[in-house]
Amino acid sequence: MSEQRSLFNSVLVPAGQPASQVAPVADLIHLGVGWRAVLADLDGPGRRWLVTPWLTTREADLLGLVQLGDRLLIRGNAEDFLSGTSKLEAVQAFQEWGVEVRRMPTLHAKVYAREQDGHGHLWLGSANLSGRGEHGHGWHHSSLEAMSGPHPLTAKACADLESLWANSKPFSVSDVQRELERLVEEREKFRELLLGSADLGVLALRLSFRLLGGQLTISPDWLGHANEVVQKDRVKYPSVEFIDPETSLASRFRAFMQAEKRKLNDLLEDVPGTSGLYVLRVEDKLKVTAFLSTLEQRARDRFDRELKQEHDHLCTDFTRRFQSAFARFLTESRRGVALNTEQAALQATKAFKEYISRDPFKVSAQFFLPW
Repeated sequence: MSEQRSLFNSVLVPAGQPASQVAPVADLIHLGVGWRAVLADLDGPGRRWLVTPWLTTREADLLGLVQLGDRLLIRGNAEDFLSGTSKLEAVQAFQEWGVEVRRMPTLHAKVYAREQDGHGHLWLGSANLSGRGEHGHGWHHSSLEAMSGPHPLTAKACADLESLWANSKPFSVSDVQRELERLVEEREKFRELLLGSADLGVLALRLSFRLLGGQLTISPDWLGHANEVVQKDRVKYPSVEFIDPETSLASRFRAFMQAEKRKLNDLLEDVPGTSGLYVLRVEDKLKVTAFLSTLEQRARDRFDRELKQEHDHLCTDFTRRFQSAFARFLTESRRGVALNTEQAALQATKAFKEYISRDPFKVSAQFFLPW
């Protein structure tokens, strides 16, 4: 979220520009206005940036503005498409017009900009590219939106947008469809489990541990692959786990977590055939949450020193596995790329070090209703 906050901070009073030369903030805030108000500033030469967590609209005048090389960033979670807060056919419509699409699961910012030679116009606010966000009146039945703009698109704002883009992942229709299939299967398993239970008031829990779950997917940007090539050729970019699950450290960490989880055996019930998914009684949620809140610290106390001691070895091992996967991909893909194996390995090693520095002992716990 830091890149998203930085972007918001960079537009109200551009760096180096006296506040007296900027329109009063009150004049730049438009209550009851949606994304349609930004269309005039999106029209023209340059590249458009469309940053919206949810996307459902395929309005002809909006699509008529976009061009090859424009960028669309969405959340892109399978749950969004299953619930209807985003529509896969809307994403595909933008892709068909040559727009590059990426996804960021934590995205909440809504930003619309047109960039030309490092400058341009920018709007931000609350409106998604959806039917509800189109006009934003919301006085009675729809959502009441507010938009701020137009702001000058400064070099700092451009850099922040590039940072958001760099920290997102490529959007693949086939990947999302597979995720949707898995999600539907999971919910069916939950439904069957609940039908066989006489207890009411049940929650589902998806539990994962960052140390063993982190991986790096080779980015099409590293390879110089344009979005249309990715979509046309259905390229499958390999992913490499940051920590090899066969290492001694990974084995000891799994054993530690299994021993810790056994303390919750009277509160959690495994979902058969799906690792990391559990069901629990609603009344036990606070007990489970309290336990998990201390689990991170216990894992850190147990493994932090060991992880630091093995850092160089783990980094070297990851780089070797990445180089092997990258070289194998180059052989199979038979296409020219922007980076050679050594250059890509440098990028991958940097990603590994960033991953290790961002608290690898983080526990991800998502509670939700299993129906």
